[in-house]
Amino acid sequence: MTQHSPDTQGWLGLCRKAPVFRASETFTGDQPTPAHEGSPDGGAGGPGTVRRGIGAALSGMKTLIRNRQLLWFSLLTGLVLVAHLIAQWAFFIFPQSMEWRSFADARLLPSLVLTFLVELITVFCLVFLLAGLVLSLSSKKGGPVSFFHGLAMARKYTRSLAGGSVVLALAGILLFVHPFIVEGVLFVRNPQWMLFVDPYHGYGGLLIWLVLTFVVELLTVFCLAFLLAGLILSLSSKNGGSVSFFHGLAMARKYTRSLTGWSAVLALAGTLIFIAGQYSYSLRSTIWESLFNVLNQFPFYLVNYMPEGGLGGITSMLADTLILSAINVLLFILTLFVVPLLVLEGKSLKEVVFGSFTLMKKCWGEVVACVLGLGMVVFAASLAYLLFQVTGIYHFEIVGSSTYSSLRPGDEWIALGFLYILALSGLTLVAATVGGIASLDLYTHAKNMEHVG
Repeated sequence: MTQHSPDTQGWLGLCRKAPVFRASETFTGDQPTPAHEGSPDGGAGGPGTVRRGIGAALSGMKTLIRNRQLLWFSLLTGLVLVAHLIAQWAFFIFPQSMEWRSFADARLLPSLVLTFLVELITVFCLVFLLAGLVLSLSSKKGGPVSFFHGLAMARKYTRSLAGGSVVLALAGILLFVHPFIVEGVLFVRNPQWMLFVDPYHGYGGLLIWLVLTFVVELLTVFCLAFLLAGLILSLSSKNGGSVSFFHGLAMARKYTRSLTGWSAVLALAGTLIFIAGQYSYSLRSTIWESLFNVLNQFPFYLVNYMPEGGLGGITSMLADTLILSAINVLLFILTLFVVPLLVLEGKSLKEVVFGSFTLMKKCWGEVVACVLGLGMVVFAASLAYLLFQVTGIYHFEIVGSSTYSSLRPGDEWIALGFLYILALSGLTLVAATVGGIASLDLYTHAKNMEHVG
């Protein structure tokens, strides 16, 4: 059939309109669909900023629904927070059973820790000087070198020397200090500034409280950062799309050192903010007391209705855990793109900190809208506890033959209260997972804006 055959002419004659070819169809192919539409000036409050921020949260929810194995992130995050709560409980009950409280001045534990710190610093300095001396004498570059050059060469062995110094310091404590402790003698007495007492728990010194809080914070923040890195890597895998969350965790192991360094920075900041708030009268009289008032109401104060009288100090422990968790969330939001930059671009810690702030400037409006959107959902669900206050759930119990009576909810309401707390906790963890997914979406949007700019 030729180009001018009658059949072809007839076919064209029957067509009412010739086929129209648009130039845009040439570029359809495999081009990715942009996650955010609108002008790229969202960070400066441009049009569509709120829509893009809420859209990131909704996109994260859709991703979670399609990829439900990411709920492992929610479960593991919940276990980390439970471990944090248990650690706070240990802070409360551990000193009460310690024999050092029987001493007249109740300063044995701070004295022991201070002794170990002095011993550790002393031993490390001596070992480091000895290493510099040995290296200066055993240099293979034409005989011995100067002592300061040997110290410079010893810096590469700092980690090993520090580990050995810890072992030697502990051995020194056990061999030489422990006999004095058995006799009730304080080997190193504390300066006055270390005698500040925890205003809530009533034990320990400021340094002890600071160290313990920092250790728990470091472990908590590292676990959360590691889980977030696994979530991001599982969603951004280049091996044919997303991979499983546990495969993402396996890939995150290569960034353990960077995540540990960043976790130490966040943990120190969170610890200082928390302790400053504890010793600030204005903050303690607003945030802490307001939180205590809520936690002391049903259904959050369910342990008060347990058969054995509840767990001692549960309100204080839960309040500390919630406040530290809120501080951690705030710090993660302020440094939202640090973890994506660490695991996706492999930059140094200094580079990712400045890079995160640079990207945050470009889409801070979207970040605020996304966080407020998820926060409002959780806050609205938490207000449902007020329903327990207005539904007449309490009944009177007459104790003995006296006229004393107490208010106590029925067993059915206690069970319902437990279910409500579990549902609220689950919703909060799911919102955290959606926020983690949305952070990757916002990171991609910020990088696109950076390239456009």
